[in-house]
Amino acid sequence: MTIVQTHLVRDAVECRLEWESVGVGGILWAPMPIWRGDGVFADFPDRMKYIYDVARAYPRGRNAPRAILESLRTLFRNRCCHLRYSTTILSDGLSDLIKEQSVSLLALHWISRESRPLIHRALVLGIPFVFINHFDNARLSLPPTRKCISRAAGLATVSDQGIPADMRNSYVNLSDAVDTDFFRLETVRSSGGPPDCVLLPARIQEGKGHQDLIQAASILARRNVDLTLCFAGSVDSAPLNQDLRLAAGKLGTGRVRLLGEMCAEEMRDWYARSSVVALPSYSEGLPRVVLEAQAMKRPVVAYNGGGTGKALLPDETGFLVEPGDVNGLAEKIGFLLGAESERGRMGERGREFVLREFSIPALIRRHESFYLGALAGCRKAAERL
Repeated sequence: MTIVQTHLVRDAVECRLEWESVGVGGILWAPMPIWRGDGVFADFPDRMKYIYDVARAYPRGRNAPRAILESLRTLFRNRCCHLRYSTTILSDGLSDLIKEQSVSLLALHWISRESRPLIHRALVLGIPFVFINHFDNARLSLPPTRKCISRAAGLATVSDQGIPADMRNSYVNLSDAVDTDFFRLETVRSSGGPPDCVLLPARIQEGKGHQDLIQAASILARRNVDLTLCFAGSVDSAPLNQDLRLAAGKLGTGRVRLLGEMCAEEMRDWYARSSVVALPSYSEGLPRVVLEAQAMKRPVVAYNGGGTGKALLPDETGFLVEPGDVNGLAEKIGFLLGAESERGRMGERGREFVLREFSIPALIRRHESFYLGALAGCRKAAERL
């Protein structure tokens, strides 16, 4: 048995397959390159070069010039969707892969305009596919996504919040997990950091709440509360990054630190350096960073959007604030910064909560059951034909 697991990558040179033997079969980890640009034809040369680089890097069973030519043609498919939208996910190489390999099941973690040819190819070859949504379940209501899901052998999410009514009897909640042996205070290399650090671990893009957190910090600064905001994550929106730098300057020297993208070890160290972890995001599935923060015994203040409410215990391991309530965000952060004993109590409960509900062994059992159920359902359907 071979299960193809797709995952998004930003760098074309990362387009390499990785095989992992598991039980009687294995998992083929297959990258799906993602491009984010300005869209509306504004970045045509850069986008064309990226697709060219992906075509060269992605493993294929055909000659390179032909592969490159076919990938460049994707610029104009689906009514030129590659040129009209700022985000494009490339699946050309993956379509060839499932044809060449003996694949039992295709697991998709993202459905977009470009996924439809891949799904069509899989179904023509008799390969069932499942869709696992790691984001806000509101995405499941989008018409293109609904159409693809209707042909899936299985649907899974990481949260039970916001499931469309007609899917409530067919989805599986896989939840999520973190490596609690890795994310624990005893493994930290250095805990020294800025005083009263409030950490926001998220990509710099619209909707993650960076501006809301700066506004909350401004409210606290007027109340003479000392704190330092630390933003850890890659820059997905250059205009927003520039706005944040301007806002940081108005807040005061040293009040905001933009740390950039980090590896797991660096991220772990910054959890330890923080007093509070904030995630004022307007849309989330089950945010992994909230689980990681609690595993590191750090209380969390977050917007109650998507599945975030399932990732913590309100008023026990952190606080939930209604999206957009900047005053509420400031109040909860200010309370925790001034209550060291309460931070410690919430931190201890947070780690206990993650160990109990989001361990890796529990996640493995849920995934095994989901995949075997999808394959069994496909076999029964085939026997009825």
